[in-house]
This record gives sequence, C-alpha cells and structure tokens, in this order.
Amino acid sequence: MQLIKSLFCRHGFDNRQRFTIISVTCFMAFIIFNESLSQFKSSAIVLLLLCSLVCLASTRRRLNDAKLHSNWLVAPAGSFLIVGSVIVLTGSSASYWLLLIPLITVLLLLTYPSSNNKQYIFGYNGPVNLADFQSANKSNSRNNQRVEPTMNGGNNSTTLGNTNSSKLHERNNAISSTTFDENQESINRTKDVELGESIRIALFNYKYFKVSLVAISFLLLLIVFVSVFWAEPQSAEIPTDEFIEVQEPIIEFQNKLTLPDNFSIMTSPENGIILHWQADNDENDEVWSLATAVGNKNCENISFSKGEIIRTYRVNIIDNGYYAHFSPLDTNAIINNIVFKNTFSLCEYSFSLKGSQAALGKSDFYGELIQY
Repeated sequence: MQLIKSLFCRHGFDNRQRFTIISVTCFMAFIIFNESLSQFKSSAIVLLLLCSLVCLASTRRRLNDAKLHSNWLVAPAGSFLIVGSVIVLTGSSASYWLLLIPLITVLLLLTYPSSNNKQYIFGYNGPVNLADFQSANKSNSRNNQRVEPTMNGGNNSTTLGNTNSSKLHERNNAISSTTFDENQESINRTKDVELGESIRIALFNYKYFKVSLVAISFLLLLIVFVSVFWAEPQSAEIPTDEFIEVQEPIIEFQNKLTLPDNFSIMTSPENGIILHWQADNDENDEVWSLATAVGNKNCENISFSKGEIIRTYRVNIIDNGYYAHFSPLDTNAIINNIVFKNTFSLCEYSFSLKGSQAALGKSDFYGELIQY
C-alpha cells in the first residue's frame, strides 16, 4: 500500500531510474489496455487519466530531485494526455507514433542529475515511508545466515573464538566491499551525469540550437503525417463499392411505367415483367424465391380476378419498395391480364387495374403486346 501511495506523492524525490521506469510503464500500460478496450472508449479514457496522473506526480518528484522550475511539470503528462486522447478517439494504430512526443520530454528530464546525495528506497525519497521494504530485505538476508552446530563440547570456546574471528573478518570484507561499491557507483553516477548533461548542452547550445529545433520539428511532422495518412487508401475504397451496389438495381430495370393505382411495371434485360410498389418497411431482403422455395408464400403467385394465377420468379424488398420478378415466358400473359382484368393481389396487397389499358396502350413497348 505504501508503495502505491509513493506513486501519487507530490512532495518527494524520484531519481532518474525510477522516473524512467514509471513513465515507460505508463506508456506501455496505456498501449496494451487501449488495444484490449478498443470497443470501450470511455474505459480507455479513464485509464489514460490514471496513467497521466501517475506520470504527473512522478514528474513533480523528478523536478524536486533535480531542483528544476515547475514550468516543466505539464510537459510529459500534458503531452501524454493529449496524444493519448487522439489515439483513443481516432482508433488508428499508426497514431501510437505520437507517443514519441511525451517520450522526448521524458528523455530530456533524464539529462538533469540529482541535486543532492539522498538515501533512495526503490528510487524514491519522501514522506511516504518505504523503510519496511528495506527492513524486510535485511531480515531475509540475516535469516539466511546459518550457524553450524558442534558435536564436541570441550572445544566450544575454541569454536566460538574461531567463529567470532571469522565473522569479524567477513564484516571487514563486507565493509570494504560496500565502500568500494559505493565509490564505484559514485564514479559511474558522475560519468552518467556528465554524459547526460553533455548531450543536453550540445543539443541546446546556441550554435546547435537551430539544428536541434529543425530536427525535432521534422520528426514531429513526420509522425503526424504518418498518423493521418496511414489508413487513407482503405477508406477511399469503401464509397466506390457502395456506389456500385446502389446503382445495380437501377441499371437492371427498363421500360418503367407507373399505372393509376400507384404501382409500376417494368422489364428486365431479358424482357421479364417486374412489378414495383411501396413497401411497409425499409429492410432490404429477399421475400420469396422460386429457386429455393423459401419465403413468404403469399408472394408465390400473382392472382388476377376470375381465377388467373401466374407464378412469380423472385420477390425482393429494395430501398423501401417491393420488386416482383416474373419469367419472360409469362410476359404476354401478365400484360394482357393487366389490360383486361379488374384487380390483382400479390404479397397480401390488392391493386385496381382501372385505367391500366389506356396507360399501357399509349406505350410503344407494351402496346405491341396487347392482344385485342
């Protein structure tokens, strides 16, 4: 619990190793969980806010450790929050390149060394007490030491003296080894500081500042360009397919003629009759098919008055309208029944044929099919 509290502490100090681990872990956790929660954007936003808060607190402690001005406070966490929001809302995998922006600010803060020599526990120094973890490690190492028993009681004093002498020798070796390790660590830390500061000074030196600024700007523009145009070819193909799909039924129909009772008659390229009228729903579906004999049985035949019945070939609903297809073999029979009959019913719809003879007689195509 104390270790978790130290992640949100604002008044402590983080060394460079801890700051790096926390920042990179926040970035990786966001990437992994965002991919897992791609269908739940609100959950991804909550996770992004939590990671940004942890990153913000760690940045505050890193600034305290390096004695830097608070102007740098929102640079890593703020850029991470903005970039993460863009990634979640766009849903594009290419947008993950934008995480290089907060990563650059994190790397920049790593070039500043710690201002004072502090005692760190897991890279942290502050009001949250993590000494229990250090005590647990010491007690475990102490428990691992084992005293060998002796079988001869007469040599107890000699054995005890040898044991004490051995322990004293080991302690002296441990102290000298620890001193050597601390000196070596101090030397390595000095080298790291010199390396980090030399990189930062070289980049932000007046002589090279313009070159560094141009290089960073070019990198950011390249990231934005790749993120925006990565998926463009795929999105351009979709409207073309939809356009062809919508236009297919329109190209198929010929000789369309609307009759008085609000239904239309037209022909297919094979001169089969097609009847069209308004549907009650807008779901595109195949209502009946002679090939499979599956569908609404009320659409199986068209029934004219006085018992004339003709089988349909296929009945569809397209764009909120019924389309009943008939075989070209029945074209003449259907036209003459429409001309000389009074009504017909199909798919539980009834239509009056009053005025149909005059309308069809005026058509050059249908007029030639009427047999008086």
